[in-house]
Amino acid sequence: MIRKILFFGLLLVLVSACTTVPEGPKQAVNLTAQLKKVADVNQWQMRGKIAFRQGKEGASVNLNWKNDSGDFDFRLTNFLGVTLVDLTVDNEQSILEADGETYKDVEPEPLIYQVTGLIIPVDSLLSWVKGLPLAGDKYTLTDKGLVNTLESECNYCRNWQVSYDNYGSVETTNAEQVWLPHSITLTQVETENSPKTQLKIKIYQWTLN
Repeated sequence: MIRKILFFGLLLVLVSACTTVPEGPKQAVNLTAQLKKVADVNQWQMRGKIAFRQGKEGASVNLNWKNDSGDFDFRLTNFLGVTLVDLTVDNEQSILEADGETYKDVEPEPLIYQVTGLIIPVDSLLSWVKGLPLAGDKYTLTDKGLVNTLESECNYCRNWQVSYDNYGSVETTNAEQVWLPHSITLTQVETENSPKTQLKIKIYQWTLN
């Protein structure tokens, strides 16, 4: 069940905003070169929205996610800018602050579930959100050679299905261009122990450091 913390001043809101949809590549890209560039993007920040739906429940919040080679800050805020969840992760521990309380664990995903009731595969998302499959993932390509869909195969990935849209060109720190997705949908099918889960991430801005 999605905890009430995500509903303070915010019920179900559709992921939408008056933003310009990025234009994808006009010609096919070199997949090997693209995936290498994406893999080399280890310091980044994104701003956008993330919408959740589990069973019949849903919510939408603003997302600000800053990553530095696996150490990251994952922050969810409401439409007034009030922080609902602030998750800080380094190689030693995960610390989540929400509703005036502080929670700690070795892994971030159990913390998010404990406080919000949401299953968010943040470790895998560090790669997936860039359009980068993990080892063993099955994936398909768009007609321009970018990752279109992927299906997780690792034991801890819980069989997520990921689809991408609205790739845009983003400048790297060495003045090269890399194609990064601006719309991502993650789906986990219903099981005996959990309802169908869907996460929709709409990215308004990528910043590469």
